[in-house]
Amino acid sequence: MGRHTDAGERGIMGEQQPTDGNIQDALEWARLRLTELGFFKTQDGLRWAAAYGLVRSVWRNGPIENAHASRPTSRRKALHDGTMFARNTWLTRQAFDVLGSDDQFRLYELEDLVLDRDHVWPGCEGTLTDFGWGFLGDIKKHAKQRIDMLAHFEQRLSPDDFLVFASAPWFGFRDDHYGMPRWPACVEAAACRLRGEDEEFWHAEGDWMTRIGPAPAAVTADLETTRELLLESPWELGAENLDWFAWNPILRPRCTQA
Repeated sequence: MGRHTDAGERGIMGEQQPTDGNIQDALEWARLRLTELGFFKTQDGLRWAAAYGLVRSVWRNGPIENAHASRPTSRRKALHDGTMFARNTWLTRQAFDVLGSDDQFRLYELEDLVLDRDHVWPGCEGTLTDFGWGFLGDIKKHAKQRIDMLAHFEQRLSPDDFLVFASAPWFGFRDDHYGMPRWPACVEAAACRLRGEDEEFWHAEGDWMTRIGPAPAAVTADLETTRELLLESPWELGAENLDWFAWNPILRPRCTQA
C-alpha cells in the first residue's frame, strides 16, 4: 500500500548485501517466518511474497523514495501516496506474473517494466519520466543493480529457494499488503466499514476518520465494485481515490479476522 518501510521490513540481513556464504541461514530464517505468517497455506502465497519482495527491492526501497518525498517542480509531477499505492500494487501484479514465467530472462522483463519511461502508469496520469524527473539516472542504476544481484542468486538456487530468497529481505513482519494472506481480510474490513458497519471501529477511529474526511464519491458509488477492485486490482480505482485509502485505518483487518 502507500506505506513507508519500517524497521521490520528492512529484512533478515538489515542493510547487509546477501552473499553466497550467508544465504542458507537467511533462507532458513525466512522459511520459518513465511510459515508463521501463513504464506504456505494460501494459493501461490510464496510467489506473492516473492513478487512483493522484488518490488520492494528493485523499486520501492530505492531512489523513487526521494522523488516521493520531494516537492513537485515545473517538470516533475507530485508523487503522492495514492500514486505510489497504484504503482506499487500494479508492479506487484506484474512481478507475480513474471515469476510464473519459465523465461530465463524473466527478471529483466521486470526491469524493463520498472524502467519504462513512456508507459503511462495504470491508474495514474503520468509516466516514470513525469513522476521521477531529476531522479531517473539513480532509479535506473538502482534497479539494474538489484536485478543483476537477484539474477545472480536465481542461477544458484532452486526455484523454490529463489522465491524464498526474493521475499526474505523485504516482507519483514507484514502479511497484510496486496497479494498477501491477510489482504482479503483488510479489504473485507474496509467494505464492512464503508457500509457503516463495525461499530467498534467507528467508536475507536471515528475522530481520526473525521479528520481524514469522507470517502470519495467514486469509492462509495458502488461498494461491491470497490471491494472487488481493492482485492484484485487496486490501481483500477485510480490514484486519487487510492490516496484516501493510503495510511487509512479503514484497511486494517478486524481483530476477529487476525
